[in-house]
This record gives sequence, structure tokens and C-alpha cells, in this order.
Amino acid sequence: MQSLNEHIEQHQPETIAFLQSLVRIATVNPPGERYAECVGALDARLQSLGLKTQVVRVPDEVVAQTLPDSAGYPRYNLIGRWDIGAPKTLHFNAHYDVVPVSGQWKYGPFNPEIEDGWIYGRGSEDMKGSIATLCAALQAVKDCGVTPKVNIEVSFTADEEVGGELGAGYIVRQGLVKPDFAIECEGGGKDNVGYGHNGVLWFRVAVHGKAAHAAQPQKGVNAFEGAAAIVNGLQPLKKTLARRAFTTQGGKVMHPTINIGGVFGIGAGAKVNTVPAEGWFTIDRRIVPSEMLRDAEREMLSALKAARARVPKIKMDAETFQRIDPCVSDPGSAFHQQFAQVVRAVRGKRPKFSVTNGFTDLHYFAHELGVPGIGYGPGGERGHGTDERANLETLTATAKVYAGFIAQFEP
Repeated sequence: MQSLNEHIEQHQPETIAFLQSLVRIATVNPPGERYAECVGALDARLQSLGLKTQVVRVPDEVVAQTLPDSAGYPRYNLIGRWDIGAPKTLHFNAHYDVVPVSGQWKYGPFNPEIEDGWIYGRGSEDMKGSIATLCAALQAVKDCGVTPKVNIEVSFTADEEVGGELGAGYIVRQGLVKPDFAIECEGGGKDNVGYGHNGVLWFRVAVHGKAAHAAQPQKGVNAFEGAAAIVNGLQPLKKTLARRAFTTQGGKVMHPTINIGGVFGIGAGAKVNTVPAEGWFTIDRRIVPSEMLRDAEREMLSALKAARARVPKIKMDAETFQRIDPCVSDPGSAFHQQFAQVVRAVRGKRPKFSVTNGFTDLHYFAHELGVPGIGYGPGGERGHGTDERANLETLTATAKVYAGFIAQFEP
């Protein structure tokens, strides 16, 4: 009988062709374009593998309430099940939405081309490459006549790029999936097995002053100068956070961070000869697993309030518009150790357990459901950037890891 690895290598051209077809479907989020088309293609693929599928459409009113700017763009999630009657279920999750495009691309973001062992295109790295490799792994397991010792459940979900509330968060909170173990198909890769990720808080800070003619600025209150003063007043908190540390099981030292002004703007009536009356900026606060979300939020809001108090006549409104908990699983569990053994067999190197600086949808499973969770995928380079790309050899190796673990994992 053909081995799983041989099958995956032999069918690599089909895997890459499928990935190319997914990249061509520009599932840009925001606002959430072509979701139905993409889920339709993924549904057909899972059905071809013999999985029973369920397409879940989030009620339009929930979309409008949760993401007002995406009202009119339906949200779809796909669940596939291979039930062998086992007492335990292993779940794989990947998101299919991609971030918007900017910059000049070598080939075009949705015109996937292959060059020197790399496939280029938006979503090739984050994370349609993971979807293609997982499907390749399932195909190998099925075609090679391997029966796993656990039920296999798969979800391809929307909206991870805007927090996942209507994607993985929706299917978890609606009780549509009931895993005992979860693998998020990103957040680790190659010889790094992810066992958690940072949390995040996003704030929008609006600053209010008073408009006046630029020829008489003393009659106004400059909101831009007020915002700059508030930002300057946050610098001591940055230094405080730099002194905090979380050390991963693999020895990596991580620090909480603040990024100010990822997005910023000015209010209505802005003009070069007008004292600006309104301005705003965002803050991205990354939370390491040794911190608590609520404590980090309280600390950030307190720092903002103290900074504003040093700016006379300026008013400020601070709103938290994204909250994602950090999460970690136990890398010493049998689940993690068995996965690491498969990674070592495929990659030829003893893996390290890592925690990713970014956030993934793993927290919906590991934090909210409390199941053991792993982050592992093919990854790539330049995710969210120009000329995003994934490595063909790594895609194939990751498919081997998935297939080997599906075949060998025994709870």
C-alpha cells in the first residue's frame, strides 16, 4: 500500500493547483467579499473527501450588529465531519478571509504564480496554504485506507482578520462544534509547535478641542496637539511593559507591547488654516499569556486618563473595540507530545514549543472551550504585505505532519 508521504508528494501538483484556485477568490476582509463563492469551493472539496458538511450562515442582523461596516456582506462558515464512532474528536480550524491589498505586486495579489519553489498571492501564507495542505492530508489518509482513532472535524471559517467573532467564535459559541482536541492551522510551523498566542486589546481614542481660525489660534483648542501630548504621556507605560516578560516552554522571552496610531485621522472641517477641533488614533496592546486581559485594559485606560489630565481644555473619549484573550495549553500533554513526535519524524529535527506574538482563532477552542490546543501550519513569508508567498516544500511537509498525526494520534 502506498504510504501517506508518497501520496502527498505524488499529488503535490493537485494541492498547489487547489491553493491557486483559492487565492484567485479574493475573500478580502474588510468588508468580506466573495465569501459564498469560497465556501462553495471548500464545501465541494470536503464532500469529495467523503466528509459530511454543514454550511453555517450567520444571521444578517448579527453581522450588521457586530460589524456595521460589513452589513450586506454575508458571513459563512463551513464544518466538515468524519465520524468513525470514536469517543473523542480532533478538530482542525483555518480561516479563509484575507487582508486588503496595498503596494505594487510582482505578479498581482490574486494571480497566483510559482517561482523558484514559492507560490505568490494574497492568502498563500495567511492562510489558504493551510487549507490546501489539510485537504491534501485528508485525501492521503482516505486514499491510503487509514482509519484514525478519533473522529475528525474540520472548520473553515470567516473573519479571523477582524477578530473571528463571526467565524470560529460563532461556531464555538453556538455549540456547532464539540472538539476534545484542536489544531489551529497557523501559529507555529516547521520545527516550532505552537501551544498558545498573545492576546490583544484595540482602542480608539478620540480627542476633542475647539475650532478657530489659524490666524488666531489662541481662540481655539488644538485637538492635534492634544492628541500628541496624550501619546507622549503614554511613553512611560511602554517602558513599564518592556520590563515585563513571559518565557515560553522553548525559552523564548516575550514582552507585552503597545503600538500607537496604527490608524489615525482628523475630524470634519479640517483645513490647513483651521485649528483642528477633533482627532483620533488607535492603540494596539499585545498581552502576553502571563497577563490578564481585564488588568491590561484597566491599566491602559488609566494611563490614557492620566495623560489627558495633563492637557488643559482637551476632552477625550477612549473606546475598546476588540478584546482577545491570550491563551496557552500544556505542552507536556500527551496530545502535544505525540504531535511533536510526528513533526520530528517529518522535519528531522526536535521541535520547540512556542507561543506566537500575534493572535489566532486558537483561543476560541483552547481558552473558551478549554480543550488542548496546538498552532501549526505551513506559514510562509510577507503575510499581510506585498508579494505574500508560501514555500512549496514547506506546504508538502506540513501536509505530511497533518496526515501522520491524523493516522497516529491516540488519546
